[in-house]
Amino acid sequence: MMVAIEVEWILGTIRAGSSEDLAASGSFDPGEWPPSPARLFSALVAADGTQGRARVSGVEVLDRLEQARPPRITADSRRFVCPTALLPRYVVRDESAKGSEVQNYPARRAEEVRPGTRLSPRRPVVWYLWGDLELSGPELEDLRRRAARIGYVGCADSPARVRVFDHAPSDVLVAPSWEPLASGGDPAVDVALPVPYPGFLSVLDEAFVRFSSGQATRRSWLRTEHRWYRPPEVDIGDGLRPCVFWLRLPRAVPGRLALAVTATFKKAVLDHYGRLFGDDPDHQSAPPVLTGHGFTRPGYHQAYWLALPDVGQPHADGRLHGLAICLPAGSDALLLEPLRTALAGLRELVLPGGRRIDVRSFAGERRPLAANPARWLGPSRRWVSALPVVHERRRRHGPTLSDAVEWCRHAGFPDPVGFRTSPVPLIPGAVVLAPAETRRAGHEGRPFSHIELEFSLEVTGPVVLGRGRQFGLGLCAPVPESGSHGKPMPGADVTGD
Repeated sequence: MMVAIEVEWILGTIRAGSSEDLAASGSFDPGEWPPSPARLFSALVAADGTQGRARVSGVEVLDRLEQARPPRITADSRRFVCPTALLPRYVVRDESAKGSEVQNYPARRAEEVRPGTRLSPRRPVVWYLWGDLELSGPELEDLRRRAARIGYVGCADSPARVRVFDHAPSDVLVAPSWEPLASGGDPAVDVALPVPYPGFLSVLDEAFVRFSSGQATRRSWLRTEHRWYRPPEVDIGDGLRPCVFWLRLPRAVPGRLALAVTATFKKAVLDHYGRLFGDDPDHQSAPPVLTGHGFTRPGYHQAYWLALPDVGQPHADGRLHGLAICLPAGSDALLLEPLRTALAGLRELVLPGGRRIDVRSFAGERRPLAANPARWLGPSRRWVSALPVVHERRRRHGPTLSDAVEWCRHAGFPDPVGFRTSPVPLIPGAVVLAPAETRRAGHEGRPFSHIELEFSLEVTGPVVLGRGRQFGLGLCAPVPESGSHGKPMPGADVTGD
């Protein structure tokens, strides 16, 4: 037997500040994710009260919960949760005030509410699992009654449905989860969450008594105990794989605008980053991996700014349905949260000429396929260009297999064993660009072509090659193992007509 509590946020978002109360000090608060066990415990206490105030349940089950070991939490990784900083706002006070009116409420005054953070998870459902906690039938029923009376978890504008089970579905049990650690964690990777502890119920009762008598009280003033939780996946902690942030475009954009879109995308993100984390108009406060300047080690280590076209389908038209930022393997893990915050505030791109493009965070949608990460990650042995590859060197008769090997090494991929190039697309929907559409203003033009590569082992994407890869040119799509687009590739390179 176990105790499993499911919390589902009805509006798909939760407003929940971190236990440090950073918003009250005027600092940006990244919010609390996953919502802590202490937050859930507090909601259960408030649902029916204690010390003679309980109406439909007993309080013994609360004693059992505060004595139990911290639960395992099944919730989205932080990379799939978008924080949005809220501005200070005014609400109507629930007390009369003669001679005044606010927001069409007579005899009322307004009060400024401190800012906070609203979190938008990919899947607004969190499970709390106590695998070794056994409750009696009456205790389990008391817990269910309390859960049924909970209206919200987090702030009052975060309505939630809470349900209690004596087991968890099989897909929840095997899903990646946040694991409580027995000892100290790594602050660069792990997350410290408030948890119930013996005596926590008494602390909450005392806070309620002070609040009821009109005394000021804040969560940060209460005794809090934390437990380190290991995330379900470490974003860049292993340093062996890139980290990708995915976005989608509600309205598709012509593929020929790919370079203009990615250049504008980069500028917009750096503008947001600079406003939030620095005051340098030249973006020097942003790290070199984003700006592409100031590297202290040789090689190519900057982020790729990608536009994602519709390719590979029988009726693919090459229109852009998504965007992505691909950070190279080995990037600083401390960059992730600031970059997420900058992306969370990005809602629109304004291209040169005034064209406006709406931008949204990727939230797990299966369609359109071009905006789904699965379309670009593979793995696969064969990759074909969705956007043409800009050659790194000029060749009289076009690039050779040795050139393709060099491109792959520069981008951090293994040497290909097969290669062919073509002036026309090799996959349905691949974008056809004019020379001016592959060259940024003030930069030298280079030859370009579509390519297909074959590796001896499966390669995981995103695969982006060539001189223009920092702005998404040379983006490749995986080809199913069952076949290739065009005639089979030999071990040596074949140059197209």
